[in-house]
Amino acid sequence: MDNNKLSSIEKALLVLNQLSEPPFEYKAMDLANILEMNRATVHRILNTLLEKDFVIKDKNNKEYRLGPKVYKLGSVYLSNFNYGNKIEEILNEIAEKTKESVGVGIRDNEKIISLYEIEIHQPLKMNYRPGIFYPMNRGCYGKCLMAYYDQDKVEKLLEKKEFEKVAKNTLITKEEILLEYENIRNQGYVTSIEETFEYAIGVGIPIFNRHNEVTTCVAVSFLKNENYLKKIEEIKDVLFDYRDKIAKYMP
Repeated sequence: MDNNKLSSIEKALLVLNQLSEPPFEYKAMDLANILEMNRATVHRILNTLLEKDFVIKDKNNKEYRLGPKVYKLGSVYLSNFNYGNKIEEILNEIAEKTKESVGVGIRDNEKIISLYEIEIHQPLKMNYRPGIFYPMNRGCYGKCLMAYYDQDKVEKLLEKKEFEKVAKNTLITKEEILLEYENIRNQGYVTSIEETFEYAIGVGIPIFNRHNEVTTCVAVSFLKNENYLKKIEEIKDVLFDYRDKIAKYMP
């Protein structure tokens, strides 16, 4: 697709979306090259976003990054879920008990997004961040939340997608992904073992809201060791202990 033929709004959204990707700071020329857009157009978009506080420009290195207006929009989005400080308190308790990273992911329509991530105990960080979108074929959030989504819609989505095998256990075919979803529903929890990168282990549980729907997953991640299977069981028990407490705050 020729990005130069897009509307002005679509071009601006591309720029904002790119600024949300690592390394999160870009010169205008770099954005133009990555997005394959006219440099003058990128400069014009950035100047408008800068004026409206959607981006900030570093005067020294002339790099742009997301600005406070984006944070405000994200805060409003987050507040719509009524999670508040209570969920953070619960996540901190889970992190303290497991001594590992813990987070909450949600499904908003067909998008899987991380809302909270707490990493306080590990010397090596997973670098999971709030606001990241997750794929439907790997990791606890994506697999768990799509396992409990409308399966007719899920099958249609899978037919349109091609997945890259980013780690040795990444699921890439429609058949193996659907089988994994069925296993998750049958066992009532999800595991992710070296699906996203080497040594990365995750275990999570679905959270049912008052409408008996699952749009939330709470998961713990850690680095693989020789006792990782035992650790999965221990963490799973901790998560189930907090399931009802978390469910009280689900919309």
